[in-house]
Amino acid sequence: ILPASGTPVGAYLNIENIINVAKENGIDAIHPGYGFLSESAEFAQACKDAKITFIGPSVENLQMFGDKTKARELAISAGVSVVPGTSTPLTTSE
Repeated sequence: ILPASGTPVGAYLNIENIINVAKENGIDAIHPGYGFLSESAEFAQACKDAKITFIGPSVENLQMFGDKTKARELAISAGVSVVPGTSTPLTTSE
């Protein structure tokens, strides 16, 4: 169903085409499976914008937990034990 995009992975990750195919076929919900799209705030937002239910975390949760520094800060603020590490993002490899 998806247009040729060079590779199967390319078709899987082509958010615009997935949304277009869903709309053309009257799809009202998408489960992204496991992997890249299941963790994509961009894909969840595209579904939301197209009024297609994204079966997975909310856009806000994906944005929060996709940023490991924000996720760590949230865990700490909620009293969750975290592995010792830096409290700010690293800017160099040293």
